[in-house]
Amino acid sequence: MTKKTKPPILPRNFQDPTGADALERRAMKDFSRRIKRVGKVYKAALEKIPSSLSVNAKYTYQLDPALLSLIFSDASYLVDLILLEGNEYDLWFYQYINLAAEKGTGQSFANLSQQSPAYSAGRESLAALLASEPYQHRMALVHARVFEEMKGLSANVKRDMARVLTDGVGRGLNPREVARNLTEQVGIERRRANRIARTEVTTALRRARWDEAESSMKDFGLNIRLLHLSALSPTTRMHHALRHAHIYTVTQVREWYAVDANSINCKCSQAEVLVDSDGKPIHPNVIEMAKKEFESHWKKMKVNHSTCYCTGQAA
Repeated sequence: MTKKTKPPILPRNFQDPTGADALERRAMKDFSRRIKRVGKVYKAALEKIPSSLSVNAKYTYQLDPALLSLIFSDASYLVDLILLEGNEYDLWFYQYINLAAEKGTGQSFANLSQQSPAYSAGRESLAALLASEPYQHRMALVHARVFEEMKGLSANVKRDMARVLTDGVGRGLNPREVARNLTEQVGIERRRANRIARTEVTTALRRARWDEAESSMKDFGLNIRLLHLSALSPTTRMHHALRHAHIYTVTQVREWYAVDANSINCKCSQAEVLVDSDGKPIHPNVIEMAKKEFESHWKKMKVNHSTCYCTGQAA
């Protein structure tokens, strides 16, 4: 007797379709603490530059080249210790990326196990899947990409904080004013770091689902499409929201996220849907359910075209 398949699993909360909101917030808090420490590094650097009040309420700083070089070298070293802690093999940010990827793989495992007896029989367990060589290879590539992103962040933070410091010193500003300017720049750097946290956590989760979908098609001959699920929140970008309840191939989804800023700040998600030879969902009701969610939220949405929090990948 053929085992009856069940429909795809849709998110319980369509405003957080990836289910990664709590993890994102944890990563953002971690980033915030680290960026705050970076601010203290540059304020300490400012205090090491001798200054004295001169005419017209201007300050004169003793700009000894050797001293400045040493101060900025020390600051650069400390910022890397903070933002690149653990280095490329055990970067502190990997913990959030790993948890997101595991969560996404777990979502795919549960979803495909419910829809396909072949998948359920072929995948020993989620633990075995996470320990498998293909999965570990995927994560190695993810780690390499994320580390490069973090190196870029560290370089940009050092450049901008040093610019604010040298600008204030060069203009002869009161040290307290330079310190305030550094605090303002810390706020800017925090927002930049938060964008990375929001983007990379959900990206890791979505890519884990795409990878498992592709692997399943290869290993078990499944015909899979991805159902786009937008967060349908007031900040959802219009073109992200309009993909809601539509199905795409994995390749189409990857290509869409690779252009423009579609992956930035995106909270969309995709769910694996088994389709027939004509590309139509075996359980078409899942599309209708997603459409009803869209219709019930659409009138409440005040779409912001700059930031999207859809489900599916980047929002």
